[in-house]
Amino acid sequence: MNDNNSKQFSLKQIFKDHWHSFVKANKTLVTWYIAYNVWKILNCREPDGLGYMTFACPVQPEQNCHIPMSCKSRFCSVCAKVQIDKWVSDMNRLFPNCPYYHITFTVPSEFRTLLFEKKDLLDAVFSASTETLISFCKEQGFLPAITAVIHTFGSDLKRHIHIHCIISAGGLKLNQKQKRYTRYIKRKKRNGRIKKISVVVDNPKWKPHSFFPFIMLHKRYQALLIKHLKKRITKNICSDNPDEDLLIFSDPNVLKAFFDDLKNEYNKGFYGNVSEERKDLKATVGYIGRYARRPPLSEVRIKNYTIDYVTFEYKDYYANGARTLYTLKTFEFIEKLIRHIPPYYFNVIRHYGIITLMEK
Repeated sequence: MNDNNSKQFSLKQIFKDHWHSFVKANKTLVTWYIAYNVWKILNCREPDGLGYMTFACPVQPEQNCHIPMSCKSRFCSVCAKVQIDKWVSDMNRLFPNCPYYHITFTVPSEFRTLLFEKKDLLDAVFSASTETLISFCKEQGFLPAITAVIHTFGSDLKRHIHIHCIISAGGLKLNQKQKRYTRYIKRKKRNGRIKKISVVVDNPKWKPHSFFPFIMLHKRYQALLIKHLKKRITKNICSDNPDEDLLIFSDPNVLKAFFDDLKNEYNKGFYGNVSEERKDLKATVGYIGRYARRPPLSEVRIKNYTIDYVTFEYKDYYANGARTLYTLKTFEFIEKLIRHIPPYYFNVIRHYGIITLMEK
């Protein structure tokens, strides 16, 4: 175990010291994908865990070395650094060479528990936020490039679901083909056999755009988030294996009253923030990627660790961003950390608009 004189405390060491006893005491909190991710980081670069590769000299085969295998988990502080660097490089290659905006959408506190406990519903946040932006851009006559990244945590590890969108300041100009593109989307909903659109515009041209009206976006995002949540909740209830916790919404009056109350309380829409126009994509991608491709808490923020307690630093935005120390019992710290591990195959980073066309 690390002592108080250590320069940096390790998440891996904290899990080594407490994971088995934590699982015994909190079996209901540990899903299979959480257990799998923790197993990987505990065995990362451990020859007896994930194994190792052997390299031998072709001239003197007796001269060899063993390189332990890495886990490549986004929950691993060491491996995540490699993934972040690769993603930043990929984004700079995929994203158009143009200015961009960083737009953030949040969900009201009334949704946080629902979305956090029922992570299948998180798709609604992706759908609502990106549809808000793309529908507005289509009205302005262009198709933008969008990358969306969802975060489920705040800097103090609390439940704070929000989505970051990087959107190009302009996009591919839509002209006569715009109506055809809209009809294609409607046909695609009716007929799943249509895979892609081959032509969006007659003569591809770039149309710059430098204004995103956040007041309008708030209201539109609110309407679309409620629409997509209703759709997914109803689909779950009508399935062969409905979630028992969602059955309360099987009464249409309950479903309507729940969302109508939110509309009345948030009469200006759900909150979102639009940045000023930016040109340095690498800086923003690096900031967002740090929390999408690695654990919610950087090890440099852990200031003290004992057998019973973990103390870490976070920015308290209620105190103008002042750096504050937060001490938790070790089991409570582990619980707050692992609940932010996304389900297996859940994509926390998704691309829309021009980028999807480029990927094809």
